[in-house]
Amino acid sequence: MATSAPRQTRSSIQQERVFYLSMLGAIFLLVAWGFAPSFYLRKFLTPPATWIDTPGWFGWLFIVHGLLFTTWLGLFATQVLLIGSKRLRLHKEIGQAAWPLYFAIIAMGLVVGWMGANYGFHDVPFDSVTFSTLPWLVIISFATLCGMGLRERRDPQRHKRMMLIGTLIMADAGIARVGLFHQLLPPWLDPTLFMLIPILLWDLRTLGRVHKATLLGSGLAVLSLLLSIPIGQSFAWHGFAKTVLGIEGVPPTPPV
Repeated sequence: MATSAPRQTRSSIQQERVFYLSMLGAIFLLVAWGFAPSFYLRKFLTPPATWIDTPGWFGWLFIVHGLLFTTWLGLFATQVLLIGSKRLRLHKEIGQAAWPLYFAIIAMGLVVGWMGANYGFHDVPFDSVTFSTLPWLVIISFATLCGMGLRERRDPQRHKRMMLIGTLIMADAGIARVGLFHQLLPPWLDPTLFMLIPILLWDLRTLGRVHKATLLGSGLAVLSLLLSIPIGQSFAWHGFAKTVLGIEGVPPTPPV
């Protein structure tokens, strides 16, 4: 069922286009900044150690993982521009064709998360099993929000918010690598969460309330980006990882 929204004028449509393009630009900038040393500009900078350096299929798996998400960002930008230029038919056709990329990102993300849990994540302050909850919850949140967004194209306001927040959560892998944030924020506070503030303010300005899709997306963002490590540190998660997933990790320290 579509959510009622104020009738849009030419001015409000233009403002909405500027908002979504600005959010996309910020995501692009931060992801490029965070992944510049290890991925995008690794040939020109001194790259940190990553699994990309591993010869053979193992390294290529991580390269494909990065290329798939970069393609998703490019697709998202194209869709925003098509809506802004009123090319709605082409926008819908591309959206319907996005499902294979959507499923490929999910599958590759789950595999990369499993491999990181088994073989270790680079440059993280937690053991691999504990940290593995972050990429897996991120993938689940992305799958939920963008899957709903792709299905609910008849409700434009819900569709746009689902796609934006789902993409934002997935972009955390790059945003969280921006070194400036490490200097300004405590380790437990994920900088990507601050990107939700403009979306909440946009809702209040244009709707007079926070859209239900924004509430759902924000809740999943908090779950995946703020609560993943406490979940990963629990005995329950370590037991699940060992028994069900077959992953050995450093067991959490019992409380004193």
